[in-house]
Amino acid sequence: MRQRKHDVPRLLSLILQTCLFLIHPLFGSAAPYFRDVTDAMELDFQHINGFSAERRLVETMGSGGALFDFDNDGDLDLYLVQGNSLLPATESSPTNRLYRNDAGIFVDITTAANLGDTGYGLGAVAADYNSDGYRDLYVTNLGKNVLYRNNGDGTFTDVTEHAQVGCPLLSASAAFADIDRDGDLDLYVCNYVEYALETDIPCYYKNVLRIYCGPNEYHGIADVLYRNNGDGTFTDITRSAGVYEPTTRGLGVVFTDVNNDAWLDIYVANDMSPNTLFINQGNGTFREEGVLRGVAYNGDGIANGSMGIDAGDYDNDGDIDLWVSNFALEANCLMQNDGDGYFEDVTFDTNLADPSFYALGFGTRFIDFDNDGWLDLLVGNGHIWDNVEQIDAKQSYAQPVQLFRNQGGTGFTEITAEAGLDETPYVVRGMLFGDIDTDGDVDVVLCQSNRPTVILSNEIGSENAWLTVRLVGTDGNTDAIGAQVQLEANGTTLLREVICGASYLSGNDLRFTFGLGKASQISNLQIRWHNGEVQQVSKVPIRQIVTFSQN
Repeated sequence: MRQRKHDVPRLLSLILQTCLFLIHPLFGSAAPYFRDVTDAMELDFQHINGFSAERRLVETMGSGGALFDFDNDGDLDLYLVQGNSLLPATESSPTNRLYRNDAGIFVDITTAANLGDTGYGLGAVAADYNSDGYRDLYVTNLGKNVLYRNNGDGTFTDVTEHAQVGCPLLSASAAFADIDRDGDLDLYVCNYVEYALETDIPCYYKNVLRIYCGPNEYHGIADVLYRNNGDGTFTDITRSAGVYEPTTRGLGVVFTDVNNDAWLDIYVANDMSPNTLFINQGNGTFREEGVLRGVAYNGDGIANGSMGIDAGDYDNDGDIDLWVSNFALEANCLMQNDGDGYFEDVTFDTNLADPSFYALGFGTRFIDFDNDGWLDLLVGNGHIWDNVEQIDAKQSYAQPVQLFRNQGGTGFTEITAEAGLDETPYVVRGMLFGDIDTDGDVDVVLCQSNRPTVILSNEIGSENAWLTVRLVGTDGNTDAIGAQVQLEANGTTLLREVICGASYLSGNDLRFTFGLGKASQISNLQIRWHNGEVQQVSKVPIRQIVTFSQN
């Protein structure tokens, strides 16, 4: 493992982390922090990746899905993406599935909703691209991607051809946001490598053991940026907007305002290629500044195998920091914003390097799991080699979900075991976040490769005070994607941003929750809407889901 001159000696670091955990306020229950409620919610989704002895690249990539309120009834529904057999299609091919949340039970309504896609799917993201007040679905595939328009009556229509967003490549994550502040949502799609089943490359460990190939065996390809034309169609502006990078291997993407100028920038997690940061110039174009701003490589100048991605203010200093999950034998990367949109890799300084070294991270997000006012980190892990134990006995295919508790913005302590998450290993790819049971804390859906999807209910967050915010835009961007909210409670200022995308292959709840600790009230709340306008709000209740509409 890489070491640095200023690293705290490992023994001292472990002692410090243990002490920090012991002095953290204890909760009354010794029960796990997250409870598996998959069976209780009657979810029965089994992912199929088309596994073969040939171990074709695409088999190990997926899959994901989206948590979103498709019917506007106030709770989160669940869309899960199916991989499928890689043999010729049959009548019994499994499909992507939509589950409606009915009083805590997920009911399969795929057929009635017209969402039974049988393609080889990878990820999904949900947003209201046509400004009709209902969230639509974009699905990424091996082959043509699909855009489903929500008809507002419980059904969806495939409008891919009309919308002109059917990218036919091997696409991974996607995200919607209003890049030009014209009131409608544009679309960024990560494309991975030049790939077809017919040209899948065989790879072996020591010329004997068949394994899944790494990204360097394939040529990277450019991602795609589509501008929303406002009439139900999109235009590919990848080159004209300045985001054309022909050899990257895009896997994760997040729209976020890194330099606090009220224009959304684009950060992309690339696999074994420098991560890219496109800075919005405010005129419909971007400038790639990943190296300049310190986020293209890790602190040692190495391009990691990056998958999952997120943006959030982990140190409560009023700016957006960046987080990326990486391949095994690499540390994940936490990049601290200096306030002007330039970053420093603080992974080692915050005690996140050692615990993530042997894990292989995919879906991940900043999450204040205990609502104490500090964003923690949850990482879904799972190796891409199902036979990795034959290569390195220290590694495993299925791995625990890792939880890192934020210690007041100065560092993190891994509490995977304390949270009860060490007891069950998973093979996580997509990881969906949202308050499924509307109790004021964030729950998690684990999308596994070739295994059942799992729902983990947060059992501890609602013990502290909280506020969940839903923003409603009135200019076409109905979920106010890109807006920011700051509030003050107990002398601490907290910042959250409406993000569509993030994690890996995932669409997440567009509402967000502020953890308020032991606060009894909020002293100030300010909304900076997605168009840059600022609104002050007074007399905000706590322990409620509150909706604010754009003036």
